[in-house]
Amino acid sequence: MPEFNEIPYDWLKPGVLIEVRPNYDRVGVLPFPARALLMCQMLGTGTATAGQLYQLTRPEQGTALFGAGSVGEAMAKAFKAANKTSDVYAIAIGDDAGGQAAAGTFTFGGPASSAGTIALYVAGQRVRVAVANEATAAQMATAAAAALNAVPDLAVTAAAVAEVVTVTAKHKGEVGNAIHLAVNARIDDAMPAGASCAVVAMTGGTTNPDVQTLLDAIAAEWFTDIVVPWTDNTNLAALAADLATRYEALGKQDAHAYVGGRGTFGALTTVGGITNSPHISIIGAKNSPTPPWAWAASLAGIATHHLAADPARQLRGLALPGVSAPGAADRWTETEQDLLLKAGVSTFTVSADGSVAIDRVVTTYNLSSLGGVDRAWLDIMVPRTLSRIRYDWASYVSATYPRHKLADDDSIAANHSDAVVTPRRMHGSWAARCKLYERQGWIEGARETVAQSTFLRDATDRNRLNASQQVRIIGNLMVLAAALEFQV
Repeated sequence: MPEFNEIPYDWLKPGVLIEVRPNYDRVGVLPFPARALLMCQMLGTGTATAGQLYQLTRPEQGTALFGAGSVGEAMAKAFKAANKTSDVYAIAIGDDAGGQAAAGTFTFGGPASSAGTIALYVAGQRVRVAVANEATAAQMATAAAAALNAVPDLAVTAAAVAEVVTVTAKHKGEVGNAIHLAVNARIDDAMPAGASCAVVAMTGGTTNPDVQTLLDAIAAEWFTDIVVPWTDNTNLAALAADLATRYEALGKQDAHAYVGGRGTFGALTTVGGITNSPHISIIGAKNSPTPPWAWAASLAGIATHHLAADPARQLRGLALPGVSAPGAADRWTETEQDLLLKAGVSTFTVSADGSVAIDRVVTTYNLSSLGGVDRAWLDIMVPRTLSRIRYDWASYVSATYPRHKLADDDSIAANHSDAVVTPRRMHGSWAARCKLYERQGWIEGARETVAQSTFLRDATDRNRLNASQQVRIIGNLMVLAAALEFQV
């Protein structure tokens, strides 16, 4: 007989009482609440309160909240350029008081023998410096410092002494070392006759903020995609530990983090090997004008949108808006890309027009607990698909069996009450959901994996149902290996 939630079992007054309730037997895949978070480094000029969450609806919010020229500003703009619709929040922390700011230099030579323009580049931003005929090196340096300081959202400040302009990162910490400096980087840039400019890269930035402070602040919050701008061992280890806890059965707060790297092949493989985490993806370039935190934010924007729509589908070929490719000499070879993927670093491609697109997004996990090579969690689609299935299944069970009793198969109670669930009935629900997941293209071989799944009532706790639920994540066409044979 049916069980009622609203109609008393001993109601005597005549009348027609009808209880309205949903039936979830035919419900499709339940909506997944994708929610992104940018963990930002902010400047003192920002209005944000450290450790407080802010919802971002417009890219320019990053400027006001975190300060012009800040890491947070660049992350907000990059994410919004890649993804205008997903729910995204930001939380910030200031520079570490004991940190040091990175610095680099532009050194000018002259005098100029003709008037013209020198183009300076800071983190990909182009700053034009007008050069008069017969301008001395010191005069060019003074003009350059003034031009750089006139750009409010530049990541550095500038000061000229004689012919040298020293640019200093607005932030303290290692992030300043990743600010790219260049001169006349575009093909149409031209140095005025007689003038010259030499660049020394940014260096000397030390001591990042502690990401644990931000992780503690969001301990009770649900986020599916998190962007982090720091790549030091301490912060990445703390991030990996937190994400592992979130992914546990009792955590139920599955999240994936995106990190940008910058440096040589060896430097990036070192960063890729820090965490061995199935919940972190790192993308890096050797010498891109775009800061690594903007790379990470752009990748997260793309992943948040597309993996929420289909967690099992690879991201290959999707463009990363606002990301500038490194020069041809600084791009990875095919062999280097393969080795980077094996080291836990995601790769990208550059098209003829210079635009950057995703090649393959992997996690940093590549070794088992015994130290053997393990590719079970290689691609980002694996943890994301499992998260989606786990979320959907848990939501479905909670909605379908909210107050049900548990009985053995073929018991009298199970055969006469719709408020009783049995192992066989739950197994049937799992089979139905797996058919749905297979139609969605998330898994394959559902008939076989459902048969391999088991649901058993606990021998000592009659209120507990134990299950082993098997799935086979669908593959993606990553490599086509063929022998092209010509007949003779």
